[in-house]
Amino acid sequence: MHRALVYLLGPDATLRDALLAAADAAVVGYLCYRVLRLIRGTQAVAILVGLFLLGAAYLGAQEAGLETVTWLLGHFLSYSFLFGVIVLFQADIRRALAELGRGSRVLSALAGDARATQLGTLDAVARAAGELARTRTGALVVLERTADLSELAGAGVRLDAAVTAELLVTLFQPRTPLHDGAVVVRGARAAAAGCLLPLSGAAAPPELGTRHRAALGLAEELDAAVVVVSEERGEISVAVDGALRRGLDEAALRAVLHGLFAPPGRRRSADGPGIDQAREGSRAAI
Repeated sequence: MHRALVYLLGPDATLRDALLAAADAAVVGYLCYRVLRLIRGTQAVAILVGLFLLGAAYLGAQEAGLETVTWLLGHFLSYSFLFGVIVLFQADIRRALAELGRGSRVLSALAGDARATQLGTLDAVARAAGELARTRTGALVVLERTADLSELAGAGVRLDAAVTAELLVTLFQPRTPLHDGAVVVRGARAAAAGCLLPLSGAAAPPELGTRHRAALGLAEELDAAVVVVSEERGEISVAVDGALRRGLDEAALRAVLHGLFAPPGRRRSADGPGIDQAREGSRAAI
């Protein structure tokens, strides 16, 4: 044991130094874990991979003696890296700070109220989907999960309204200006309506229309749940993680949504029979 401490921490290392080093490593590991959980399901993962490749290219150019390439990459990484991270990850940074505040002990007493509000929002979406399915009115409702949907909501018509079944049913009536787009729900608020989603480019069953392809397209790119109501069949579906669960009624939709948005320790899988896969989404209007 002493030899290991000397090898890792130096000849003057003590047990206290070893404990501090272990605590330091544990904190850094936990922070890395939280960052990876935060960016899961977002495009930030691809950006991080790109930055890692730039760093690897810099080391390779330095080892190979490519002075000009080393100079260019070195200046980019040293002077532009910090500002680039702030610009590229501003939405993720905001969400991280918000989650840090929600996870503090000061606000823990409000967790019960927040959970009740979330369940009320999910129930309102399920009731609206059931009503729209009965009248065969097409609808798209995007529910934010871990991915930040502020950019998607910003491209639509701002609402910032409480989520109620009556509001959603009204927005999707055929002769209203916003019925063709998607409603984006963030937390307990309907953030925007008339939002355009990316269409899935993968092969889909012929009976699926543009709404279902748009729901799949977003679910392939971001970690969000998209509720779809078919205008032709009056069928309710949910797209999540690039898969589509079809043939739901109001009660089944409520159960699926509660499972998707349950706390991490109690989350149930939303997968089941009737899931159609689709990949390789491409941007297009609904």
